[in-house]
Amino acid sequence: MKYFFGVIFCCLLLGSMFTASGRKHKRRGDPKTEVELINGVVNCLRHKDTIDYYYLFPPFDTLWRMVNHNSDHSPEVEKQLAKLRNHPQSLIDFDPFYNHQIMGRFCHVLAKGEDSGINWKGIVIARYELQAEGLTRDLEGLDKIMPERLKGYLFVKDVSGRSEFCITIKEIQKLQGHYFGGQVVNILEASTIDQYLAKEQKEQQYFEWLAKHPVVDTPKVDSTAAAAAADSITAAAEEDGSKIRKEVVDRKYYEGMFDNEIPVKLYVRYMKDLHTGKVSYYDGLYKFGDQKNYVRLDITLTDGKWIMEDDPPVGTQELVLRDKTYTGSWLNNDNGTGYDVLLKQTDLPQKRMEELEKILERRLSGAANQETLPEKTPEETEKKKERKRRRDRRNEGE
Repeated sequence: MKYFFGVIFCCLLLGSMFTASGRKHKRRGDPKTEVELINGVVNCLRHKDTIDYYYLFPPFDTLWRMVNHNSDHSPEVEKQLAKLRNHPQSLIDFDPFYNHQIMGRFCHVLAKGEDSGINWKGIVIARYELQAEGLTRDLEGLDKIMPERLKGYLFVKDVSGRSEFCITIKEIQKLQGHYFGGQVVNILEASTIDQYLAKEQKEQQYFEWLAKHPVVDTPKVDSTAAAAAADSITAAAEEDGSKIRKEVVDRKYYEGMFDNEIPVKLYVRYMKDLHTGKVSYYDGLYKFGDQKNYVRLDITLTDGKWIMEDDPPVGTQELVLRDKTYTGSWLNNDNGTGYDVLLKQTDLPQKRMEELEKILERRLSGAANQETLPEKTPEETEKKKERKRRRDRRNEGE
């Protein structure tokens, strides 16, 4: 319960501070991407910065102005916005000046994290997984001013303690091309979503048990009994989750060429089956030449050969991985046009990894645009096919 007193102190401090500061919000360079906003939230946690965290959120007067001065005056939009005008509380709840729970949860996460042994100054982002946040009936019409609302899980690593923690986060909002919000809700030591959900359920079971058995004099006995009572439910949750979820355990990034002239970038994820504990699933992205979008890949590994098929299935790569280098070929699935492939593993910056994860998790990939590849004559195509046949025979001989 040590963090409980930290929350109370923090909230009292914030109450006096924001009463004195009034209703005005700072307007700084607002984040233009969700990555920038996530980095802003983490920086606030790292420095226990309640001031900057407060200003990540959209003020009520801004939201109210967007509702009342919306550029779309179609009857349908006006009808939906009228519901927001009749229920301004739904907008007020996004402003921490009025909704004190936002800052209270932030203080709760800070204090609870410290109670769990985290060193906030030493945290770095491991990854995050976001999904669209649905509209409830009382928020109908909100999508007319907020085209995008996200929630999910933020994983941070405590470098000094070598531990990984999962923070639930909600209400990441896109307004007029910028991102706002990022309400942190809870924190638990966990390296996967399934592990977090199991611990959260166990924690909730304990609080429910404690509410029915409020014995102050024997907290040790009570918490032990409650934990034991929740173990079976936790085990069941982990078992159910392992049937349908896979854990990403490694990510690798490659750069190279098709035919020594077309630049190519490749991203591969290794995933573990939580039921067997073995790495048995792969997916990834790649793009070549001047192509704008990454292409999603369906990847299989059989007898040392990596088969990477475009999704949608325009082309297929057949590759062999040796000494962190992929060699092989890319073939057009329709006409057999081929290109030699040479890709070498290279470092993957954190920002690039986050961008690629976003593309995969939110399915933002496109189809391969073959117009960016140079045309091949029939003679060149036949030579490529013959080289592939010789390479296959050589591999079979090995």
